[in-house]
Amino acid sequence: MGLGLPTGGGGDFVTYCKYNAKAGRWYTKDDSGDEYEIEKFKAYFDFKNIQTGIFKFEAGQAPEKIFDTEVGAGDAVGEGNFKRGFLLNVFSPKIGGLREFSSTAGAVNNEMNTLYDEYLKSDEGKAGKLPLVECVKVNPVDSKHGTNYAPELKITKWGDRPKEFDELTATPAPAPAPAKASSDDAVEDWD
Repeated sequence: MGLGLPTGGGGDFVTYCKYNAKAGRWYTKDDSGDEYEIEKFKAYFDFKNIQTGIFKFEAGQAPEKIFDTEVGAGDAVGEGNFKRGFLLNVFSPKIGGLREFSSTAGAVNNEMNTLYDEYLKSDEGKAGKLPLVECVKVNPVDSKHGTNYAPELKITKWGDRPKEFDELTATPAPAPAPAKASSDDAVEDWD
């Protein structure tokens, strides 16, 4: 059985999807490596495989991640500028397919705590369904660090687990570049 460690040759990464709490906007990258804003964020959240821990995000460096022994255990330790956060995969054709979403921002963590509790309590989650989550708006939050923007995330429906969550390989094929829809375009309803 081993330790459950990945055996890939270093190519087993998933493109990120991030929420910038200072700007109140979502971002990802296309195949050429160019970052762009995601309009009308909506994706399936793989809560079944969410991880919590401590993370260090520093400009110009790959993020450092130390995970808890189990979700929410709070037992990950590290030295330096680590903050508590989460990591999970999300999927949406509108954002280029499978993406890795993580954050240590308090405004995002608050929403994720609420969504995860809703997932755990739901009959759909217990039946193996995954939530389709939409950012319905962002709300300004003033603090000692200035104004941040909290995403308001809502489960809009439940669906079967997209096969893309289970297709991760050591050397994934590049995802096709998503169409960059204007903010006036209707968001497709998809399962």
